[in-house]
Amino acid sequence: MGFPREIAASRVNSCPHRRLKSPLVYLFLDGQYHAARQGSDEKEGVLSAYALLEDGRPVLLHPDLGRESYDAWLSFLQDLVARGVRDPLLVVMDGAPGLVKAIKRVWPRAYRQRCLAHKMRNIVAKPPRLMQSKMKALVHQVFGAPTYAAALKRGRDLIAKFKDRYPAAMECVERDLEECVTYLRFPEAHHQRIRTTNRLERLNGESRPRTKVIPRFRTERSCLSLLYASSITASKHWRGIPMTAATLRQLQQLRAVIAEPTKHEAVA
Repeated sequence: MGFPREIAASRVNSCPHRRLKSPLVYLFLDGQYHAARQGSDEKEGVLSAYALLEDGRPVLLHPDLGRESYDAWLSFLQDLVARGVRDPLLVVMDGAPGLVKAIKRVWPRAYRQRCLAHKMRNIVAKPPRLMQSKMKALVHQVFGAPTYAAALKRGRDLIAKFKDRYPAAMECVERDLEECVTYLRFPEAHHQRIRTTNRLERLNGESRPRTKVIPRFRTERSCLSLLYASSITASKHWRGIPMTAATLRQLQQLRAVIAEPTKHEAVA
């Protein structure tokens, strides 16, 4: 059953004023494109986010209009801060340069995890077609290593072995290698959930059919209203993550590491 238009509008309008009652641990960010302006075929970017809180609950955060540029993402993240989002421990994202730069500006100490689904597609597209399946299996061994240190070693060994034969693919592996396997530093029970932005990708995919049946939205707000309403419906079925005393201790240890001043800050 769909949301009446007036209810959807009231929910998206009230969303930016919502405050999170539990500290945020994991933040997931993604963008999509929809035809949001009447009288134009140009698609408008819609930025979205969801979080996993310290009590294990998933929370869908507000969508907003903006192309995936540095300025758009910076404004979006600053709005999250204004709503009470304080220093996520880990930010999961794709590799869009504007998004990465904005995250470094707003939360410079947060751990960053590259979406492995996006990264794998980028790597596998580089070598010749006959090598792509083998390359995917090799990179899976890197990303699926049992520990962070093992993943870095496997990745560097893979680069050394194939950098002359497949330089473009190995350059892609080497770029952001550490951020591709950051998730391995976190509780094992959370690994499957924090290594990709797949949940937001699926959510955006479920919203697209609803926006396609409308030739053009009369206003930008009406586009956001529909997207938010469909997202709320889908997110009701999301499950949280386990938060035991042991996992909370591990998360506290990780937070303590990034809370320590750097050498540059200590000197200053």
